[in-house]
Formats: sequence, structure tokens, C-alpha cells
Amino acid sequence: MTELKTLQYDIGGGRYRPIYIGRGIIDHLAECARTLDADKFFIITDDNVAGVYLDEVKAQLEQVAETHAFVFPAGEQSKTLSTLESLGAKVLDARATKSSVIVCLGGGVVGNLGGLLSALLFRGIRFFHVPTTMVAQIDSAIGQKQAVNYKRGKNLFGQYYPPEFVFIDFAFLRKLPERQIRAGLAESVKHGLCQEETFFEFIGRCAPNFSWEDIEYISAHTIELKLELLIIDPYEGKLDPQLELGHTVGHALEIRKNGQLLHGEAIAIGMTVEAKISAALGFMSPELAARIEAIFQKIGLPTRIPADISIDEILETLTFDNKRRTAINDFFLLEAFGCFHKENGKIACKVPESLLRGVLESAY
Repeated sequence: MTELKTLQYDIGGGRYRPIYIGRGIIDHLAECARTLDADKFFIITDDNVAGVYLDEVKAQLEQVAETHAFVFPAGEQSKTLSTLESLGAKVLDARATKSSVIVCLGGGVVGNLGGLLSALLFRGIRFFHVPTTMVAQIDSAIGQKQAVNYKRGKNLFGQYYPPEFVFIDFAFLRKLPERQIRAGLAESVKHGLCQEETFFEFIGRCAPNFSWEDIEYISAHTIELKLELLIIDPYEGKLDPQLELGHTVGHALEIRKNGQLLHGEAIAIGMTVEAKISAALGFMSPELAARIEAIFQKIGLPTRIPADISIDEILETLTFDNKRRTAINDFFLLEAFGCFHKENGKIACKVPESLLRGVLESAY
């Protein structure tokens, strides 16, 4: 997949944005960026990514307009209001205007910070993503949700705001640590569970020895599956549960580990635990719950809650869950492939604390 391919991303209201995908397509970035007629580009990135990709991306953008770069410390612990304010101050001091464009070069943390900053500056300036991790390429960069964390809560300050385009070069994946690739596969498994059983089975057959061709196919197909959902639901409101499978418990663990668990690792544990909750409530067959745990184990992802996180800590963090609609724990529970448990016609389920504690105790 060396040629540049363009997918259409429905952002609602009859509006579409392009997603450019391919392998080894970085030399096309300047021509894509030129369509925005920007007066300046402001690259937002972290200190891990900067050493690998910043010079190449900056050189592309400097062919088009004056380009500045701002680097912050890598990791989930930087996804805060204070980092957002610091980046905003730097962009303003560099004389940004309404015609300027922010470029999010990095993984999910970079994309969320840059996207939210774009939504807030001058009540909204344009931005685009150049995602460098598998999770960002197949999930976080494709969507309108921009947010930062606050204390014990994930993504509590945020906004819906679409990028001008997403530029996905699969060649970037080959420079990632294997751990990052495995973490990305958790999101692909999620889409298999929610939308396509044959895709789930394909990933299971390939694991654990994925070829790069497998990874590129899985990444591209995950993007296609997510775009299918976003056509129906651009703001991820009605179909949000399908994109949030495993994220209730997963986000709690991710927050508690403060960057020591990658997003995909936390979500793999979350999907495993939430499958056990669904089985305990009689919604999901124990056989499917076991298959879900088995595929993550085969990929090499964790499926057990880290021993240094207590059940009380998990329950406390769940009270800050940004999907919470009531005072009782809300879960989106899968019954079978492509089928969520519904109550009163809605995909949401109250889980009694006694049952929740029991399942969590068995998940260490």
C-alpha cells in the first residue's frame, strides 16, 4: 500500500473530511497541507516523537508556510489543563491568527491536546492529525472527541471538534516498539467484537506472529469499520457504546496507573473484565467471555488487573467516568458479536456494586 489513498470521513451535517492513508507517503504531506492556505503551521508533539519525525514533517510543512514546533513531555501525565495552557501561550506568543493551522504529530495524547487547543483558540482554528502510533492511526485521530484529563477522571474537559484531515502513514508503524503494536490491536479486536466476527477470528489466527502486511491490513480495515459507525453517528453519541467497549474499567485502570499502562493494554483488561461482568449477569455466554480473554493473551496483551490497584480505587475512579449518566455504575455490556445488552431500548446497564466487586476480585 505505497500509493496515497483517500477515504471520506463523515463529520455530520453533510460535511466530509479526507483521511489520507498509505505506506511511505510522507512526501505527499506538503501537497495535502497546501490545500488549507495557512499563514502558519504550529506542530504540537511530544519529546519521544520529536526525535523521530519532527524534522521530516517540519521540512514538508516549511515548503508551504512558516512553521513552528512545540514539544512537551511524552505520556498520559501531560494530558492536562496546565499543558494545554502552556501550549496555548506558546502558540499565541508565536503570533497565531485565525488562518493558522495546528498540526498534531504523535499519539493519542498529542492528538487530544492539539485538537482541544484548536477548538479553544480564537473560538476555533483549523488543525489536522499526523498520527504516529497504531492506536492513534486507527482510533483516536479518527473522530471529533478532543479532551484532557483532570485528577481522577479521563477526558473530563473536552469538546467535539473535527480535524481538517487525517494523514496516516503506515510506515510509521515499523518504527514503533512491539508493545505499541500490541496495544493498537486491542482496538481492532474491539471492532471485531462489535461489528465483524470474521475480523475478530482473522486477528486471532494471525496472533501472535503478525507480519507487517497483517498489521497494515488490520489497521486499514479497523479504520474502515470505525468510519462505518461514524457515518451513522458522527458525534459518537448513539453508537458511542460500540466505541467504548471495555473503556469503563479500562479508563479507570489507565488513570490509576498514570501512564504505566498503555491505552490499548488497559482496554484489553477492560474488555476482559466487562465480558466477565456480562457473563455474571447472564447476558454473555461464558464461552465467549473466555474467547475474549484468550485472544488478548494470544496477542500478548494483559488481561488481569494490576495487583497494585485496589478494588476501592477502581470503584472511586468509576465515579469520575465521563460516560456516567446516573449515580450507579453504567456499563456497556456485549451479549454476543455485534449485540449489546439493552435496557429500556438503550445500550446501558446498571451493575450492582456487590456483583461488580465479586467480578473484580476474580480478575486479579
